[in-house]
Amino acid sequence: MLLMKLRIKTDTPEEGDLLTASTAPFPPAAICKLEGVFEEELPLLRQGAESYAEVEISLSFLDPSEMAEVNKQHRGLDEPTDVLTFPLWEEEEHFAPIGLLLLGDIVICPAEAEREHAPMGRVEALCLVLAHGFLHLLGWDHDTPEKEQAMWDRQELLKSKLLGAVEEAS
Repeated sequence: MLLMKLRIKTDTPEEGDLLTASTAPFPPAAICKLEGVFEEELPLLRQGAESYAEVEISLSFLDPSEMAEVNKQHRGLDEPTDVLTFPLWEEEEHFAPIGLLLLGDIVICPAEAEREHAPMGRVEALCLVLAHGFLHLLGWDHDTPEKEQAMWDRQELLKSKLLGAVEEAS
């Protein structure tokens, strides 16, 4: 039996822009806990993913102006958004990974996530958009009422697991 290892690769901060435990969107110890949640969820959410020994997700955190620039470039919207995903496995909109399963990039704007989901705390909002981005990497969408309900239900479950992992690491 093959054991899958999912790795979250986070962008390193710019020179002189140090992320510390107090300024990082998630506590540094939480990343390995988040990886464990995604390792557990991936085979349940995407058939065939369990056959890969290694899976990688790139996770970036941007400030609102950087996020607005990325959103304009890729979606034509000159405004920040809370999360964008860029799947690397898509081939004509179908799940078609080859070799190492590079799921893709999740780009999060913590300030926008916190603003858009104000009733939640910062960490819960970040877990929500991380869950949302992960589901998009796996091909989930919310373009019909049925798909939206299914995605929101799964997103809530995944958010709760991620939040629990972050709280456990803190």
